[in-house]
Amino acid sequence: MVDGGIGESESTGRKPNCLYVRTNSYYVVVLNWVENTICACLIDIAGTCVYQEIYELQPGEDYVSCSISCLYQSVLNHCSPMQVLGICVVVSAMIDAAHNEVYSTTLSLPFMGEENIIDRLQNAFPEYPVAFLEDTACYAYAEKVYANIREKNFSFLNFSRGIGATLFIEGNMTGKASGSVTQFGHYSVDPNGPLCVCGNHGCLEVLISEPALKGRIHEFGTIPSLAGKEKISFADLGKATTFRDPVALAMNRQLAWELAQALGNLVCVVNTSLIILGGNIPPLGNYFLNEVRQNLKKVGFRKMVDAVTVRYSTLPNDSFLNGAMKYFFDIHYCFTDDNPSAFFIG
Repeated sequence: MVDGGIGESESTGRKPNCLYVRTNSYYVVVLNWVENTICACLIDIAGTCVYQEIYELQPGEDYVSCSISCLYQSVLNHCSPMQVLGICVVVSAMIDAAHNEVYSTTLSLPFMGEENIIDRLQNAFPEYPVAFLEDTACYAYAEKVYANIREKNFSFLNFSRGIGATLFIEGNMTGKASGSVTQFGHYSVDPNGPLCVCGNHGCLEVLISEPALKGRIHEFGTIPSLAGKEKISFADLGKATTFRDPVALAMNRQLAWELAQALGNLVCVVNTSLIILGGNIPPLGNYFLNEVRQNLKKVGFRKMVDAVTVRYSTLPNDSFLNGAMKYFFDIHYCFTDDNPSAFFIG
């Protein structure tokens, strides 16, 4: 710890001295599994990422074996092994500790059955405690810590390849960071809509996740500025909306209406006071956000929705990496634990 001197305080009396975590002293390794790659980050407990590299899975290699190689052949070259407090493996998936299963509609798990991942990961790093975490929960924890959220009841929605949600009720995350409590992306707003990979129709994930954007444009017409793109991001659609493309505006209105239907039900169930839209969606812009706010008042219980604030995340879309580090350090790490190989799910 480092003494930062006298800090600010709203209380009367002597001002307190502020203590800060010393940088470059101890680290948490964060391994993010996404598509067929692993993003390896070495983050000190003060929140600074001192090393980051992306590794592609080689033929015949799986996520666990590649993670082992990442740690021992690369990451530990940038610090002493004794400085590593633990390892976080972050996935876009529902991690079901009760049934020892991992379920994901967005993460490809080649060359090994899903049911083997938890068992293998538990024994992969015998020298370190390991936390197996879901990415949306890590995003949400980063919001709580680094964006200084004051509301006790808030919801964080993560828009990327899929759609996830993490809820905080009375200041506590529901269900830990395993993603096993909610499946917000598979809330159906159109039972007659397109088929989702989960087997249902009209799920949010198949309608308004980022990979769904390109396939939906034809419903509204043509956006000339996006016609030649193989993939369309929220940022692409947001740019077209900024320049008032009529098709982009119409598409925004429909996406906002679909999201508002789901949010209205969410508010009625948990009476959240703040909804944060994060991940890749903030570049979609204010037109979409304002449409969501207006539509929410039409579909939710007025007494509740009138008190809800809906806004974009102000953190970068990779903040879940710091969120994972901070969650592990706050929730799981124990200074007096003699068991170096503890394994945590969520």
